[in-house]
Parts: sequence; structure tokens; C-alpha cells
Amino acid sequence: MCDHGGRISRELSVYYAAMDPSTPFDSVPRRAGTDTYKWDYRPRNARGRDVLPMWVADMDFACPDPVIDALRRRVDHAVFGYTYASDAYRESFVSWQRRRHAWTVDPATLVFAPGVMPAVRSAIIGLTDPGDQVVIQPPVYYPFFDAIVDNGRTLVENPLVQVDGRYQMDLDHLESVISPRTRMLLLCSPHNPVGRVWTRAELERFADIAVRHDLIVVSDEIHADIRRAGVEFTPMVDVGPDIARRTIACHAPSKTFNIAGLPSAHVVIPDSQLRSRFERTLDRLGFGLASPLALVASRAAYDSCESWVDSLNGFFDAQFDRLVREAAALGVPIVRPEGTYLGWLDFRPIQKATGADDEATRRALFEEGGLWLSEGRQFGSQGSGFQRINIATSRALFDDAIGRLGQAVAALTATRDAGARQ
Repeated sequence: MCDHGGRISRELSVYYAAMDPSTPFDSVPRRAGTDTYKWDYRPRNARGRDVLPMWVADMDFACPDPVIDALRRRVDHAVFGYTYASDAYRESFVSWQRRRHAWTVDPATLVFAPGVMPAVRSAIIGLTDPGDQVVIQPPVYYPFFDAIVDNGRTLVENPLVQVDGRYQMDLDHLESVISPRTRMLLLCSPHNPVGRVWTRAELERFADIAVRHDLIVVSDEIHADIRRAGVEFTPMVDVGPDIARRTIACHAPSKTFNIAGLPSAHVVIPDSQLRSRFERTLDRLGFGLASPLALVASRAAYDSCESWVDSLNGFFDAQFDRLVREAAALGVPIVRPEGTYLGWLDFRPIQKATGADDEATRRALFEEGGLWLSEGRQFGSQGSGFQRINIATSRALFDDAIGRLGQAVAALTATRDAGARQ
């Protein structure tokens, strides 16, 4: 049973009341009643308790003021006809990349798309043929799987590996799975869900393989601006001219500025032939039109919200410091992510100690803790034993999540203890 109609339980309303309005990322709006997947689509558990949703990757924070102001001005205009991605829209993105990443983007290489996943699907459809192999690196963002299989392409896995608790690409394995039918590599950079921000050296080795095997790279870089202090992001196109000529790099303001409901993406394609093929596919699929509000929000975000993003990343640094500490104390290790606002919780030690499987872990979280996370196995079989948590919420709601996580762990441990006494 889902909690529709804007109701907030007494249990959760106390957290809204406790929020400090002087802290911009703690005075989160009440989202229930806005038809949001996160808050209006949440079920109650078998105990009738409100379930705290920490799964879908959007933020509970209000958008930056310059974005809201720009949208109000556009709404006041009162005409919402057909619109296109103007030179000013492109320049706002170009300027942002120059300031934030020292990356010089030629505006002529930019293509508008109504979101990163429409861009990824369009690249697969337009730049490969049915039966061609497309390689992904699981555990990885789960829509990648369907984007390949749904369009009649062959899914090939090049799993990430953990070395001393840190995920790395297995590039020797990547070489071994490439065949004459392999046409494309999908890269998640920064990586969702494991939180890696690939180094330039890692990307150079990855690029060398792509170039030698004449493969197209589609790089999902939507989380590029959400990173821990001191971590640098390297755009795939910026690695070198050879890889740039075969890369489709997908960026969007949606994650950084919390405007996923106003979808737009900046797709960087330096090669003119690839770009033409991609644009023809977008048109064929009906993805050419842009929402006037999405265009306005994107421009305002990139032009005027740099300090807001700096503050946001500082807030996430503190949230992750606490999550790493608290989760470890509960016996649920997590490697501190280098990017994104998503944590990859490792329940394997508890599962090994208690005999619990993924389903038992999910039940303990949902039924005993009242906590809704993203199950690791959604991201591929390599995600078994893990759960993804979204920490982009207020400290008060995050406190609640930590408490609920503890209740779930206690329930799993109690199952083990009860079995030992029998």
C-alpha cells in the first residue's frame, strides 16, 4: 500500500520540525503530495510503519535560488511554445566545464538530448547494429542492462574487481572479452553505484584498449560535479585526441542541481560523423524537442550556482564521514565514495556471520528497520550482498536512516543468535 495524497506521518513529521532553517541542506521541503517517486510511491511495511525511502537518486534539497528565480521569470512570461537549445544554453555548459574542470569544450560538438539515458539509448540504437556486443562494467547503473538488451544488442560484462577494498577496472579481462562483434563500451564515470572517480591513468589505459580495438565509448558523466574534497574528475574526451574521436560523453545538470524532473543533457561528440549519426537517431526517436523550463533551469544552474555546489559537496563530505563511521560500527563496511551522493553498503560480512541471503537482508531492512534502499543485485550479480543508500537528505532524516539501519542489523543478528541457541 503506497502513501499517496501528501500525507506525512507523525513519525516523520518530527524530523521536519527539528530541521534548522539556517542550514540550507537541512531545511528540506515536504515532498509528499508532489507525485514524487521517492516519497509518494513508498509503501508501508507489514507493521504499518512508514518506510524511509533512501533509494532513488534525487535529492531532498530545494533547488538553488537562481534556478527558482529564473523559472519564475519564465513562467511569468506565460507562453510555452516550441523551444531549442540556443547558443546561450550551450555557452553556459561550456563555461562551467572550463571553470570547474579546466576542460575546453567546442560548442559545435554539443548535442541536446532530453536526459542522459535517452542519449545512451540513442547511441546504442544509432551507432551499433542488432546483435553487436556492448560492454558494461558491473555492478553498474541498472538501466544500462535494459538499454542494451531491449534494443537487440548483446550484453557483455567486464566486472569491476575489489583490490584492498577499492573497486578497480579489470582491463586484462576487458581485453579478453572483446570480439569481432564488439562495437561499444559503456563507461560510468563517476561510477554509480560504487562511487569511484576514475583517475586519468585508469582512463588512459581504458582509452588505449578502445582505440586499439576500434570501439565507440559512451561515457555517462552525469555525476561529474559531485565529488569528495580533493578528488579530480577527468572527462573522457579530455584524455586525448584519439579517444575523443570515438567518444560520446553524456552530461546533465539533473544530479548536481536536483532538477531531474526538468530533463536535459549536453552530449559532447567531437567527431562530426558520429555526431551526425547520433543526431539523426535522436530525430528518428522523437527526442529533438526541448522543454523551455528545462533549458532555463540548466542555464541558470551553470551560470549562477557554483558556490551552491561547493557547499553541497562539503555537506556530502560530512554526511559520508558519518556514514562510514556509523556503518562500520554496525558491521556494515563501506568504502568512502570518491564521487556521487550514493553509498555502497557491504552486508556480506553480516550475511556470512548470520547465514542471511539478499532477500533476508532486504526483509530486515524493510520490515524491521523501515528502510528502503536499492538492492545491490539490481546492479548485476556482482552487487549481491550490497545495498545502495542515497545520503542526499537532511541530517535529521539521515539520523533516522542510521537508526533504522541499526535496527535492521540487530534483527539479522538476533536471527543468528536464536539459531545458535537451538
